[in-house]
Amino acid sequence: MLAAGGWFAWTELVPGPPGTVAITPSDNVALTPTARFRFGAQVRDVRGRVLGIHPVWTSEAVVDPEGLFTAPDRTGIYFVEAAVGSLKATAKVTVSPGTPKTVRVLPGDTTVKPRESVAFAATAFDEWGNSVPATPVWRVSFGAGSIDDQGIFVAGASGTSTVSAEIQGIVSSSAVTARCIPPRTETVSGLSFTVVCSASADVWMNGPGLDANDVAKTIDQAVGSVEATFGRSLRHRLNVNVFGAQKSFVQGLQQLLQVQASPFEEGVFVPPAVIAIDWSAPDGPGAIARHEITHLFVDEIAARRLPVPYWLHEGLATLSEFPVAEDAALVSRYCTASAARNDRLPALPEISSPQDWRTYVNEVGVVAYDIAAQVTAFMVSDAGGQTNLLDKMAGGLPVESAYEAASGHSFTSFEADLPDRARALADRYPGVAVTRRLFDGAVVYVAYGQPGDSRVTVDIRNSLYFGGGPGTTDYFGCLPAYLGASWPRGTYVVTVSGAIGRATATLVKY
Repeated sequence: MLAAGGWFAWTELVPGPPGTVAITPSDNVALTPTARFRFGAQVRDVRGRVLGIHPVWTSEAVVDPEGLFTAPDRTGIYFVEAAVGSLKATAKVTVSPGTPKTVRVLPGDTTVKPRESVAFAATAFDEWGNSVPATPVWRVSFGAGSIDDQGIFVAGASGTSTVSAEIQGIVSSSAVTARCIPPRTETVSGLSFTVVCSASADVWMNGPGLDANDVAKTIDQAVGSVEATFGRSLRHRLNVNVFGAQKSFVQGLQQLLQVQASPFEEGVFVPPAVIAIDWSAPDGPGAIARHEITHLFVDEIAARRLPVPYWLHEGLATLSEFPVAEDAALVSRYCTASAARNDRLPALPEISSPQDWRTYVNEVGVVAYDIAAQVTAFMVSDAGGQTNLLDKMAGGLPVESAYEAASGHSFTSFEADLPDRARALADRYPGVAVTRRLFDGAVVYVAYGQPGDSRVTVDIRNSLYFGGGPGTTDYFGCLPAYLGASWPRGTYVVTVSGAIGRATATLVKY
């Protein structure tokens, strides 16, 4: 074209062939089932100019020729593709579940033994049957038993309970019936057992002369007593192995539990919930059961977080015996007083490990448990109870720091004050203390305050009968003894004479 003032050329720019394809949006698209979303696409030539070309849309799901994508009713990852010839672009679609519409609790209706635990799970589903991630709120909406935040249900003593899970206002339930099964006979590791279901344990009885009802009742009463002491319920149904004689008890520990019996041992606790008892042992089955069940409680509350000193472990377990072991309570008090009088209280750090504790028991005898019980009783009193002290340890505090946190006093001062507190347990030195053991009626007396490992003379008499003779105090300067079954009923005066004097007390044989 010719124009005034000169010449210029007017050339029309024609777009080139397709060079790229892009889907918008290019980021991951999140949809719920059956939702729709329209994708767009731009086709450009090599110079970036937009071409008015429509791509071909494809997907394993549904997409129409205009890029309108319809989400499947199944959750998952899907892809949408736009193609122009050999040029392709892809977009990712995540189909997530919708809001919960139903909740399923598993297992369904079930039957368990009393106090047995069941792990429940709850799953929410949307209206298309997709699983919806959600955390249920658990509760026991009817009946006994308890359930924690993780869905672990512990059955009650008997009856049917309803376990419910709630997710976003939707509730689903399952019924759990707690009941015992009939006794049965089992042979394990070459040993024959009668297995009895009690309210708190599976009781495996080995040996003649064991009454199933009496054994089950004793175990259940022991569990109830220890639960009351600690103010909480057991997390486990127990497995209790009861042996009718000391020989079979030792054999059972070796063959069944692969445990070597230690001196003076009358019961054993094997974590997490196995107990073995010598039913014929002198301390009586009720006391032994309480002792071993307490070990289980201490283990559950604190010992899985950090080691509990052995003197405290055994002290707490021995304290639990006292409601049914009047003799142990008497020995604990007065032999601890005698130990303090003779400057023979143990240094606590030296009896903290299992090996150190076993060495100490072998050196001083079974009264070591009673000394540990009295020291523990002082600590528990200061700390406001067993559970308060152990809860502090469960929070990660060693015993020294746990005591200080629970009592407000330093552990150093506790150790320093211990001898004076122990000496104050007795009104006079030397002395004789007396009690009656209720479970068998035996009369128990403890001579205390004499020198350790010293000779004494015991005289027991009334107007018609007398007895006694020489004796030797233990390491702590005390001498526990029983008025034998052959002594006739009546009132007696016991006199114990030793290196630092004599003491008397009155005994009554019923």
